[in-house]
Amino acid sequence: MAENENNDQDQEGHELQRADEVVAKLPRDQLKSLFYLLNGKPDSRIKVFSRPIYLNKEDISELNDCVTRKLKTHSVDSQITTMSVGYKGSEIQEFGTWHEFEQHPWNEPECIEEIVIKWDFLVRLDQYELPQRHTLLVRISSDMKPGKFLQLIASGNSDDFEKIDVLTSPAFCRVDFINAQISKELINVVSDWYEGRKQPALIPDFYYWFKRKRQRIAEALHHSIPFMFALLWMSFFYWMDSNIYNGDVDLRISAIWIFFGLYALNPMHKVGHMLASKVFGKLEKLEGSKVVFEFTSGDKKKIAEITDTNRQRGRKFLKASAWALFLNILAGLIAAYLFVNS
Repeated sequence: MAENENNDQDQEGHELQRADEVVAKLPRDQLKSLFYLLNGKPDSRIKVFSRPIYLNKEDISELNDCVTRKLKTHSVDSQITTMSVGYKGSEIQEFGTWHEFEQHPWNEPECIEEIVIKWDFLVRLDQYELPQRHTLLVRISSDMKPGKFLQLIASGNSDDFEKIDVLTSPAFCRVDFINAQISKELINVVSDWYEGRKQPALIPDFYYWFKRKRQRIAEALHHSIPFMFALLWMSFFYWMDSNIYNGDVDLRISAIWIFFGLYALNPMHKVGHMLASKVFGKLEKLEGSKVVFEFTSGDKKKIAEITDTNRQRGRKFLKASAWALFLNILAGLIAAYLFVNS
């Protein structure tokens, strides 16, 4: 019995030794290819996109057409395109084939938050006997879901934390490849397609310009109120000195006038802060997004609601600004009249 076990162990040892010899004789590229094909991870190239993007079904179909045309320029043995759609909340819908996606009616009331498309294909390459697997993945997301962020924190893996800038971007594409030239071509195809997409227009251009400069506008408005008050107060003093005291105003009256002017600056600062806060708040509430989907009925409803709300908030911003502008103009006109007639 013991002799049989020893023979089995010797036989296994000889087989492992022969396997090692076979592996050692394989060319490095073929060994790498075989390893990737069976259980390894190929090289990857990632491209991150930061520009805002507006997408509908036709845009996604155009992307698939561009990728498919590019793949036809290579010796592709087989190809499968899969897609997953993440809705608001945690619901995810997966399409096993591109035909399923094309035939989907998109009548859902839910809003889309994320789209992930994956092209999986085998390419025949001259230096390899077997077709080599390549994958192209494109992810477009309106926001990083809190669950994914918590998973990265819980993992404690530094490599995962390096992915945060990728996962928080509006879109990225990743190519897992054996042939580097194919990966570069696919990255360029996706980049050209992305640059050709429209940008979201949830906020009218007129209001969007003010929204981008809301901090400077609020600061200017905040300081303009006490400045115009000080100008008005000084002009009134000059007018009083010329028309009431004939250029010989008493020192005590001047001191009292300066005292009340300095004392009144504090409430004027508060008035300026209140008006500036209103203007800043209205501009801040103008809702935009770097990624806007228009697929489902819910998407279209959401776009219409946000656009209408932004118009209303824009009108409120104009009213708040008009009040501040009116006070400044009125103070400036009175100050100019008093100064001229001093």
